[in-house]
Amino acid sequence: MNAYPVHPCPSSRRAFTLIELLVVIAIIAILAGMLLPALGKAKDRALLANDLSGIRQVMLAAHMFAGDNNDYLPYSSWGYPADRDNWAHAKNIPDGSGKDDPLIMSNQVESFRKGQLGNYLQAVKLLTCPKDAAERGGGKGKADFKRRQIKITSYVWNGAIIGYQSPPAAQLTSAYKLGGLRPTGILMWEGPESEESYLFNDVGNQPHEGVSQRHGATRRPKDQTEQVGGIAPVGRLDGSAAALKMQQWFSPIYAGKPIWPATAKFEGPNDCWFNPGAKDGGY
Repeated sequence: MNAYPVHPCPSSRRAFTLIELLVVIAIIAILAGMLLPALGKAKDRALLANDLSGIRQVMLAAHMFAGDNNDYLPYSSWGYPADRDNWAHAKNIPDGSGKDDPLIMSNQVESFRKGQLGNYLQAVKLLTCPKDAAERGGGKGKADFKRRQIKITSYVWNGAIIGYQSPPAAQLTSAYKLGGLRPTGILMWEGPESEESYLFNDVGNQPHEGVSQRHGATRRPKDQTEQVGGIAPVGRLDGSAAALKMQQWFSPIYAGKPIWPATAKFEGPNDCWFNPGAKDGGY
């Protein structure tokens, strides 16, 4: 028998000091600051991938339409109100300017179904960039969306396929056959999110009206001329999709400079300006 009483060992645990706790919090904050931008970039890349996938599906639908219409693409649209059905909607689409309520959205979706690609695409969501949809919740994104007359799409088509003008009323499709157009020509692109005037008043544009910078940018541009380092997805006539930086888009071998509303200066024909009816592919 032990002659001495056994006493419990004192606990080796101790509480964090305030200094140690602050150090841990600081380390967590530093790690979060390092990880969050990377996570944001990864999310943006995923949204861009969705964009490109949707554009490819629209390009496939356009090719299917051409296959059913003697090699003519859908009408690209030119001006508002629409004087005939086009690739994105029917001619009787209600004006969405100054509105963002469920009724106007429902009515414009119904117009999409009656448009030239409605039977080929089925899902109207393919016409909207997911990042564009996310930005409509508040701030300038919401204000810009409310200004739009056409709300069911984030994209526009190149007026090159109708010679950058309204063709005769009897012409219900593109003015030129797909087989006679530049294969690498850019037919579709994500439109500028903050265009000063005529922001999605229709779904047909001239290239120098601008492109979106939603992807890869740190902030929203104030208008179609401000470069904030973003990129835009585009769809080519061969059915492929790609992404271009705004600096590349406004180079002489693409849309050229200056930016709309000034008159464009470019080296054409090129992948942006490919109107067969003009020597330089322009208007």
